[in-house]
Amino acid sequence: MKKARILWIMGMFLGVFLSLGVAVSAAEEESEAESLSAEEEMAAGYTIGVSVYDPEDWEAIAFRDYFEDYLGTAFNASFYYNAERIDTAEDEIAFVEELHEAGVKGIISFLSTYIEDVLPVCEEYGMYYILGSGTISDEVYENVKDNPYFLGTIGPTTEDEQTAGETLAENLAALDENGDASYLLVTGGSGIGNEMHRLRTVGILSKLQEIYGLTYEMTAEELAELTEVTEIETGTDVRITLLPGYLVDGSEVGEAVEGGEYTMVISAMTIANAITNICNAEEANGYDIKVGMVDCFTDQNYAFFNETDVNGDSKLNCLVGKYGAIVGPSFVAMCNAYAGYAEEFRTEDGSAFRLYQTYWYAASTEGFNELYAQSISAYENTYSATDMLQVLKLYNADADYEAFRQFTEK
Repeated sequence: MKKARILWIMGMFLGVFLSLGVAVSAAEEESEAESLSAEEEMAAGYTIGVSVYDPEDWEAIAFRDYFEDYLGTAFNASFYYNAERIDTAEDEIAFVEELHEAGVKGIISFLSTYIEDVLPVCEEYGMYYILGSGTISDEVYENVKDNPYFLGTIGPTTEDEQTAGETLAENLAALDENGDASYLLVTGGSGIGNEMHRLRTVGILSKLQEIYGLTYEMTAEELAELTEVTEIETGTDVRITLLPGYLVDGSEVGEAVEGGEYTMVISAMTIANAITNICNAEEANGYDIKVGMVDCFTDQNYAFFNETDVNGDSKLNCLVGKYGAIVGPSFVAMCNAYAGYAEEFRTEDGSAFRLYQTYWYAASTEGFNELYAQSISAYENTYSATDMLQVLKLYNADADYEAFRQFTEK
C-alpha cells in the first residue's frame, strides 16, 4: 500500500513537471544546460545537505530514514550527510565547504550551537541554511535573522524545552520512594552554547529543587552553565552531580555509575549509547538505576522500554522525544528556497521565521508503545508528501508563509 501510494505521488509530480515544460529535446538540453530554471533543476533531481552531531545517533537515523526512504523517493531528492561527528564550529564549517565543493545549495542543520559561525560561510557560498529541529536563544536569533540565506528555525519553544526537563525530573522523582535519590545529571552542551540543552537542564534542576525542597548555592541558570563535573550542594540527603559535555561512546556515564553511587540518571540529551553501561553497573552493584532522557521515538528506545534489566525493570523509564517525520517542514522550506521562493516564506518584516513544534512524553512501557505506534504511521498522518504539495510553491501557486506556518505547527 505504501509503495503504491508513493508511486501515485510520483506519477502526479511527473504530470506537474510536464505541464511546466520540463521535458526538452536532447538538442535543447545540450544548448540550455547552463540556463535551467529552478523548476527544471528540481525535476532533474536535487541534493540537500544535512549536518548532524553524530551520524550514528538513533535520532539522526530516524530523521534520515524519513528523508531518504520517504521524501527522497516521493520528491526525487537525495541527501548529503556528514560522514564524521561534528563536535566544533570548525567541523560544521568544513562540512559546509565540502557541500559547496559538491555543488549542494542548501543545508538542513541539527546543530544549533554553531549557527552564528556557520551562517556567514553559507552566505558567502550562497547556500541556504535552516535549523531543522532545534531551538536558539532570542539573542542569537536577533543576530542572524536578517541573513538572506538563513531560512529560519523549526522546533520546540523555549518554554517547551524547559518543560521537557521538568517532565523528566517530575517522572523520575516520582520513582524515588524514600526521597533520598542520588542523581547523575548529564547536561550535554548546556554550558557551551547549546540552548536546547541549557533550557532542559534548567528545567530539571528547577523541578528537582521544587519537589525535594532543595537549596542550591547557585541559581539553576548558573549551574546549567558549568562545564566541569560538579556535585551540587542541595541542603538535603538528595545528591545531584552534573556531568557536562557530549558523550563519545557512553563510557563517560558508565564510569560515573560503575561505583554504585547513583540511583537516577537523567539527561538533557540522548544517552542511548550509555544504557548498556548503566545496566552493567546495576548488575555489578545489585541495585536499580532509573533512567530518563530527551531523545526520539526510535526502534532502539522501543527495545529499551520493552526489555528489562537485571531488576526486572525497563531499561529506560522516561522519554521526552521527537519522531522521525517531525523534520518534514524543514524539507518543505528548503524545497521552496531551491525553487526560488525563499523571499516569500519569511516573516512580515522580512526576517527568517521561527516556527514551533512540541515534544511527545512517555513514562511507561505502555505509554511509549502507544506513541511509538503513532510515530511509525506519522509519515502519512503528520507530514505526508500529499500534504506537502499544498505548501510547496512549485506545485501550488497559492502557497504562502501563513499556509506553511499552519502546516508546520499543526
